[in-house]
Amino acid sequence: MAKVFCPVKNEDGYFLILATLMILVLLTILGIAASRTANTEITVAGNEMVYQRNFYLAEGAVMEAVDYLKQASDLDGDPPPWFDKTPGAMSADNVDDYLDGGDAGISALDDTGNTRFVAGVEFAAGGYSLDIDKVSAHAIGIYGRCERNGKTMIKVGYLALY
Repeated sequence: MAKVFCPVKNEDGYFLILATLMILVLLTILGIAASRTANTEITVAGNEMVYQRNFYLAEGAVMEAVDYLKQASDLDGDPPPWFDKTPGAMSADNVDDYLDGGDAGISALDDTGNTRFVAGVEFAAGGYSLDIDKVSAHAIGIYGRCERNGKTMIKVGYLALY
């Protein structure tokens, strides 16, 4: 009797198919992991871009406030509306109340009104005369804030004589 060859019942080559399927599964898992890593990196880069933009806008607002303070003729008698001359009234804890209060200057750097600045006297600087007729130095804290897809706030110290 002659043997009949039947490819369906033949088990030769099953290991090749099994190995190919395992390699495909492994490549699929690696592809998904690489895709997720790339998405995470894109998100991190986007967040960094937002932070950098907000930081530079807040810094620009502070520099604008410094320019206004340099040009102010009488900080003691007629301060700008965004300047609090009460020593120690403004701090990092309550600066948001000042910035959201409506009197804070709106920076020209940002047309949306999300970039604001405010300044306040922190204390009278030491080493200067206490004579009422003489000019004294005041340490001023200038805060700048930008809120565009996140919030960034910076503070710069400024020394003014008046």
